[in-house]
Amino acid sequence: MPRALSSQKMFRVGLVLGILGALFYIIVSPLLNWLINLGGLNYPLTGLVGGLAAVIQQGTFFGGLFLLAGSFVVRSAEEAVASVRSATWPESGLPRD
Repeated sequence: MPRALSSQKMFRVGLVLGILGALFYIIVSPLLNWLINLGGLNYPLTGLVGGLAAVIQQGTFFGGLFLLAGSFVVRSAEEAVASVRSATWPESGLPRD
């Protein structure tokens, strides 16, 4: 059975993935394009390498954004569950169960 991530861990993982995706976009993609243009390579392999670089960049960046946004949703769900578990019966003031 899979274990659920806490909102704090989701936030940290999302932040790391988002930063890696942004750094990949800012540093690695232009460097790769420069190296391909410098060599004047027009082989199919260079297109595959460029496409793979784009997929990695987009996957890490958008995966990180998804986890960052999801961490706020999970945090509000955790708070809602905690408030339901600590709720009292309105008429008696006794805790539920």
